[in-house]
Amino acid sequence: MLLLLFTACLAILGAYFYRFWSTRQKRQVELQKIVDKKRAQRAESVKFAKESSEKLDKETRLKIAAMEYSELKDGLQSGKITCIDAVRTYYAKAISANEKTNSVCMFVKEAEKWAMDWDEKAKDPQFQKPPLFGLPMSLKECVPLEGYDQTRGFVQDTFRPTETDGVLVQQLKKLGAIPYVQTNVPQSLLSYNCSNPVYGTTNHPMDKTRTSGGSSGGESALISADGSLLGIGGDVGGSIRIPCAYTGTTGIKPSHLRFSHRGVCGSVPGRPLINSNDGPMSTRVETNVDFLRTVWADTWITEQDPYVPPVTWNEEAYKSDKKLKIGYYVDDGWFTPTPVCQRAVMEAKQILEDSGHTLVPFRPPRVPEVLRMFLRAVCVDAGTFLSKKLMNDIIDPLLYTQVVLWMVPVPIQRFLSSIIKVFFPRLGNLMDAMTLSTVELRNTYADIEAYRSEMAGLMVDQKIDALLCPVTVSPALPHVSPSKLFAGTSYTGIFNLLDYAAGSVNVTHVTKQDELDLEDYEESDPWYALAKKGSRGTIGFPIGVQVATPPYKEETCLRIMREIERGVTGK
Repeated sequence: MLLLLFTACLAILGAYFYRFWSTRQKRQVELQKIVDKKRAQRAESVKFAKESSEKLDKETRLKIAAMEYSELKDGLQSGKITCIDAVRTYYAKAISANEKTNSVCMFVKEAEKWAMDWDEKAKDPQFQKPPLFGLPMSLKECVPLEGYDQTRGFVQDTFRPTETDGVLVQQLKKLGAIPYVQTNVPQSLLSYNCSNPVYGTTNHPMDKTRTSGGSSGGESALISADGSLLGIGGDVGGSIRIPCAYTGTTGIKPSHLRFSHRGVCGSVPGRPLINSNDGPMSTRVETNVDFLRTVWADTWITEQDPYVPPVTWNEEAYKSDKKLKIGYYVDDGWFTPTPVCQRAVMEAKQILEDSGHTLVPFRPPRVPEVLRMFLRAVCVDAGTFLSKKLMNDIIDPLLYTQVVLWMVPVPIQRFLSSIIKVFFPRLGNLMDAMTLSTVELRNTYADIEAYRSEMAGLMVDQKIDALLCPVTVSPALPHVSPSKLFAGTSYTGIFNLLDYAAGSVNVTHVTKQDELDLEDYEESDPWYALAKKGSRGTIGFPIGVQVATPPYKEETCLRIMREIERGVTGK
């Protein structure tokens, strides 16, 4: 009788899995057809941009292409350069960058018309040009742009164009900027590689086997490969800062309080406390400063979204010569960075001390606990939303490790955690991250609020104005590593949890000596071994540092970043 019952259960289970497998296979065929259709649409988009760029004579294109941000902006304002010539030049530059990096999702065809419309208005002698008149800007694919998809790397979300521009895009257009290209992202946005089944894998401009970071990896690759002067990324756990650090570019994640989130679809909807925010990315800190100075010049954002406080740009804070007290650390007590990342912080420390600032040792308290809180809050529902979405999609192979973790029921994760802690304590710690209940999630939100209060107290009591630390634990990694090395986001994720402003600026490059020093880097667990292995062969790769300040202190953050940049470049 028991044998018969057991056999019946096996049969039912087998039938269920066969039905599940056959349904999924059928769905995969349907999705692949959608991918083929979308890639054909992208090919048409590239063809359009190429044909448009070829309408511009080579001499003019090369002249505009060689201009720095300020030169191009001045040329557009003076009328020496037309908007359509600028757009066609950057179509050409983005096509070239895309051939090296696969960073482009779609070219914005309407950019031609917008440029021509601005040029027509400029013929009127009474016309007052807006401050970003004619400037071509690249956008991360998840930034809402009317008429274009926000797939976040999901096949199921293709051919569902956004009906309305997001508030930031509305403002960009009002200020005269021209969005001309969308850039690639990792599937789900919750990864610091940059690959999805719709548009493929974006690679580092210096090495096709390595990632440009994520989730704003398309932006960092395009900018680093000279396909854009200024772009908009987004950041919920390091998604602007890590790509910038990997590619030698610079960017800032403001506190989420300073931009509107109306109409923005994040990685997980309905997520409080851990908020994504848009931010500028470029090759120069001054470019990011000019952008934020412009968009925060008035309270227009607040007028469109009453949830954004009416805080305008503070030029006095940015231009201040007041000497600051800055806390610094090279190791957060959770994941020791590779030697070159530590060296970069110490070099930035020296630059700031030479400028007259006071640098003092500082370490955020209880980072292992903080990372566990961060992961619990960023996933909200223990990965249920993402798991369901991914199971109805083609899963990008570079996301497999994360998907497996999301698919394991939380009680089983907790049970396995108690065993794994014996031989891999750090992994065991993070396997306790996903929430078991709404009660546990509420307690986590309370813990986050308490931690924010604790950090505010520490900063005030010690009179610390800003923090200086690594961006991440290694140079740009091979494509397969980020999903296995999510523990390395502790240096960036903490500032999303705190909702601080945080930016990345390039300081140095990997040297032969750094490679030799790497041999002494201790491989005490598989994550350290992976960081060490992934860091080999990166001589010449850029290394950035991170500057962080409390909310509404973005101008101070940018001031410090600019001082570091000036100390590194001499200009």
